[in-house]
Amino acid sequence: MVGDGMKALHKDFWMEIRKSKARFISIFLIVALGVAFFSGIQASSPDMRYSGDAYYEAAKLMDLKIQGTLGLTQRDVKAVSDIDGVELAEGGYSTDVMSGEDDARKVLHLEAISSNFNLLTADEGRIPKKSGEIFLDKPFAKNRGYKIGDTISVSEEGDSELLKKTTYTVVGIGSSPLYISFNRGNTTLGSGEVSGFGYILPEDFEQEAFTQIYIMVHESGDVISYTDAYDNLIKKIRKRVEGIEKEQCSLRYEEIVAEANEKLNDARKELEDGKKESEEKLGDAKKKLDDGQKKYEDGKKEYEDGKQQLSDAKKELTNGKQQLADGRKQIEDGWSQLNSAKQQVEDGLSRLNSARSQLADSEAQINEKQAELTAGYEQLNAAKQQVSDGEVQLREAEKTLESKQAELDSGREQLEKGKNTIKETKAALTGQKEQCEAGLVQVSEGESQISSSEEALSGQQAQLDELTSQKEALSSQAAELQAQYDAGAEAGKTEEELAELSTQIQTLNGQISAMEEQINAGQAQIDGAQAELTAKKSELAQTRAELESSLGQINEGFSQIKEQEETLSRTEAQLNEGQEELDKGKKELETKKAELSAAKEEIAANQATLDDGQSQLDSARAQLSSGRQQLEEKQAQLNAGQAEIQANTEKLTSSQAELDANEQKLLDGEKEIRENEQKLKDAKKDLEDAKKKLSDGKKEYQDGKKEADDKIAEAQQKIEDAQKEVDDIETPEWIISDRNDLPEYSDFGDNAERLKNIGKVFPMIFFLVAALISLTTMTRMVEEQRTQIGTMKALGYGKASIASKYLSYAFLATVGGSIAGVLFGEKVLPFIIIQAYGIMYWNIGDHMQLDYELQYALIASGAAVICTMGATLFSCAKTLAETPASLMRPPAPKEGKRILIERISFIWKHLSFSWKSSMRNLFRYKKRLFMTIFGIAGSMGLMLVGFGLYDSIMDIAILQYDQIQHYDAMVINDEDATDSQEKDLLKFLDGNSEIDHYTRVQLTKMTAPKEKGSVSIYVYVPENTENFKEDVTLRDRKSHEQYELTDDGAVICEKTASLIGVKAGDKITLEKDNRKYKVKITAVTENYMGHYVYMTPSCYEKTFGEKPKYSSTVYTMKEDAESDLETLGNAILKYPAALSISYTSSTAGQVERMLGSLGAVIWVLIISAGMLAFVVLYNLNNINITERQRELATLKVLGFYDGEVSQYVFRENILLSFIGILAGAVFGILLHRYVITTVEVDAVMFGRNIKPISFVYSGIITFGFSMFVNMVMHFKLKKINMVESLKSVE
Repeated sequence: MVGDGMKALHKDFWMEIRKSKARFISIFLIVALGVAFFSGIQASSPDMRYSGDAYYEAAKLMDLKIQGTLGLTQRDVKAVSDIDGVELAEGGYSTDVMSGEDDARKVLHLEAISSNFNLLTADEGRIPKKSGEIFLDKPFAKNRGYKIGDTISVSEEGDSELLKKTTYTVVGIGSSPLYISFNRGNTTLGSGEVSGFGYILPEDFEQEAFTQIYIMVHESGDVISYTDAYDNLIKKIRKRVEGIEKEQCSLRYEEIVAEANEKLNDARKELEDGKKESEEKLGDAKKKLDDGQKKYEDGKKEYEDGKQQLSDAKKELTNGKQQLADGRKQIEDGWSQLNSAKQQVEDGLSRLNSARSQLADSEAQINEKQAELTAGYEQLNAAKQQVSDGEVQLREAEKTLESKQAELDSGREQLEKGKNTIKETKAALTGQKEQCEAGLVQVSEGESQISSSEEALSGQQAQLDELTSQKEALSSQAAELQAQYDAGAEAGKTEEELAELSTQIQTLNGQISAMEEQINAGQAQIDGAQAELTAKKSELAQTRAELESSLGQINEGFSQIKEQEETLSRTEAQLNEGQEELDKGKKELETKKAELSAAKEEIAANQATLDDGQSQLDSARAQLSSGRQQLEEKQAQLNAGQAEIQANTEKLTSSQAELDANEQKLLDGEKEIRENEQKLKDAKKDLEDAKKKLSDGKKEYQDGKKEADDKIAEAQQKIEDAQKEVDDIETPEWIISDRNDLPEYSDFGDNAERLKNIGKVFPMIFFLVAALISLTTMTRMVEEQRTQIGTMKALGYGKASIASKYLSYAFLATVGGSIAGVLFGEKVLPFIIIQAYGIMYWNIGDHMQLDYELQYALIASGAAVICTMGATLFSCAKTLAETPASLMRPPAPKEGKRILIERISFIWKHLSFSWKSSMRNLFRYKKRLFMTIFGIAGSMGLMLVGFGLYDSIMDIAILQYDQIQHYDAMVINDEDATDSQEKDLLKFLDGNSEIDHYTRVQLTKMTAPKEKGSVSIYVYVPENTENFKEDVTLRDRKSHEQYELTDDGAVICEKTASLIGVKAGDKITLEKDNRKYKVKITAVTENYMGHYVYMTPSCYEKTFGEKPKYSSTVYTMKEDAESDLETLGNAILKYPAALSISYTSSTAGQVERMLGSLGAVIWVLIISAGMLAFVVLYNLNNINITERQRELATLKVLGFYDGEVSQYVFRENILLSFIGILAGAVFGILLHRYVITTVEVDAVMFGRNIKPISFVYSGIITFGFSMFVNMVMHFKLKKINMVESLKSVE
């Protein structure tokens, strides 16, 4: 019988599904929509990350990039490759060049092709294979009209010659993973913006050093991009790269300086050789001139002397005798001087011998010092080896500590999980214990009640016994009377005499019979109650035993938990001890590092000391050598003196003989004078000829000397300039960047993060509406079938059997919808969203990864099942609590009451019967009213949020760069520019007729601490506050009240104030160079992109104690010259003081493109909300018509046409739609405000306003769906059979 009953229920279950297909499908669709939207939007964010990571992995996108200020060498590549964790490192070349002619010149970034990094994707053609071929950026090629086979010419700026060729053939067009979207970065060439990229072979570059090194990190392919695991891995390797930067940069610096000095030395040698050669040539010429001059002067002198001699000859002759006498006297003096010189020579020899002895001693001391220095160098080398070994040990210790720290962190994580498990178990046991104790209290109360009932039964039994005694007394009286009657009859008494006795006997017998019935009934009742009390007593005893057993088990569970807590405490203590030991080890490691650094510094100091000592010894050796040379020179001089003395002795001896001979000469003098008179005449003529030749030679010599001096001076100046450049060379630095520094990589991740934030809020509301509608549907279904439930209950079906039909119905519809929603949502929605983003981020769509996210599927499906099954179970329990008889009767109609509008008589009396009936129906069934309004309001609110998100996100570029920031471009100044170069730039800006005005500003990046972490802020200080009003508008977002910069404090952005938690009148803390400064906030201004703090120069100086240094210049073009913005930018960048230019229009375009990709996501939200609105309206209308089928059939019987019946129902629907739309507008505003603040990232503030047209669109769509559903329902209303009105309600 039971089997047949379950079989009948099984049949009834499937028949119910067939009969109520619309209801089943509506639940199925609502759940499918809710689950699909929830799981699909939630899964889209990780799928975006997976897809991006798949493309980066396939394209071998670099993990890290190193650029050096003085280039990079193969030695740097080798050092990077040797770093633990670096899988591959490769050097590469790149440069920025100009392409095009005149005004059409654009900046092209050229890079060397690599087969190991950043693989290209060719949309047309192929990758270059030989020199002279180029692969072009697809947008650049499209905009410039380049096709496969075309040639492109490029030119380098300045004197740089980094390319072997300037003309290339286009063989491929496509994309690079370094540029996944439109942004190509900035440059110092042209207009300041890179327009495209090109790839050529490495051999087409003519560079000695690499411009960058690309790094592939080991195991980076095992983690997903845009995750903390990937970022932490890259940060770890980045720190290791930074660890070798100083050493490699020092080597590079020494190498460059050595090469430069070598070239300078060669130049100097060449200059010296040139000078020497020039000097030799000039010396020869000078010598010839000097010889000529000397000859001329000598000739002239000889001529004058000759004349004088001729005039004096006679005088000499007359004085000759006197001279001879004087000569004899001089010879005597000469002998005296000669003897004195001999004594001086002997003294000099003595001093020389003493000096030789001192030199020998000094040489011995120098040799001794050299030995000490050699020993010192050996000790220093040993110390260096010890330091090197210490560094290796420290690195090994550091790795061990990192491993131990990871183990401790893992242990702490397991400890926290254990604590949470114990906490949950403890809470569950506590709840069970409370339930058991409550149950024992109830059992005690039941036992008390049973005792009371037993006492009451005892009282009733006593009453019954007393009644039995009374009956027996009456029976005795009846027997006595009967005996009297019998005795009277025997005595012959007449019936009249015995009539009174007979009457009394009959009365007593009646009373006795009544008492017997009463006694029997009472005894039966007492026996039944006693049996029932005994059963309850047994049941309570069993329940008490079970509860006491459960309580014992719970207490035992508490004991086990206590033991587990003690175990966890011991584990935690062990972890803490391990952490303390680890911290101690880290501290010791840091101490050892410090000691090692100190040892390095000491070694460096000792090295310097030894080098200085060696230098001093070398200097002493040089001085010793110089001393020996001087001694040798002195010895030579003494030897020469001795020889001279000997010679003078001989001269004096010969002079004596000469004096004797001169006497004869005087006699011959007269004869010579006569001969010389003729020679003087000839000499005069020769002098005049020599004078003319000497004048010509001097002119030629001066011209040659000037030419040589000019060339030497020019060469000397070049060498000095080169030396200054070498002296100005600073130690190079490495610029280390990762994927986040690529133009669009981080933007794609931010979009995934925004989508994740949207997925946190929007789908939850969507799902909530769907779940509530499903709940309503199942509740209505159970209430609708109460008669059937009563019949089944009357036929003997159990509550569980009856409820299983509805639970199975709800479970099948919900699970089926959940499965369909997961299958559809987690594949289709991410596909649509990633495809939409693929329009902006190239190639990522080709590597789409659409994985089923089980966690989101389970959350959505579980919530749907719980909501629907819970509602069904609640409704079934409520209904099954009633008796079969009450269930088989229809529920009592609601009591008629006057509704609110009836009390407004002047309105009510003007309403027709149909309107009055509709009004009463609306307010009489409040549950249906509120659920319909809630469903429509939810759908309307979701659509409004979709349109509102579009308004808020799409408008921020216009708001930021049109209404708030008005300047057209910002020039970034070169910090190394001289004052004169900056003046030249300002002079150009002053004199340019296309510029309306410009303002010099200081734009300094600082940080402001917040509750967790800090915020990066740009402090903006304008030089001219009047011009600043035209550059930036400071205003309140809501009232648009405009603010002005004052010296009293700073103006900060609204988003900044929100993050930090400050308001006008508070003080904000700014951190600069590890120092903290505070400044008062005078106003909070509207701003959407970035974080700014605006100050006057005076406020800045007062806050930071220094005057602002204006490092940038913003300028605004005249309206008729805005088209020449880039042309003017090209002209500005030709000035050395201008480093680069950032155009506001380019930034705005980039923001619009970045946020525009969210448009597709928002349209998905809007369309999904529209679909939900349709299903909700259809379901609610279907339930409404099904519930009121008898009422509507009665209207048809009363003569209402189909159209009038439809109007009767649709009038209610239209009213509810209007009320729901109004409520949805309010709900949408609140939800939009919550969603917009949730999806924002720290650096961006979205708009807060919804455009009026969005309210119109949302309302029209919602009302349109309502009208469409009414049209569909009209056909269902026509099918209602009038016979339904004749069916009995009983």
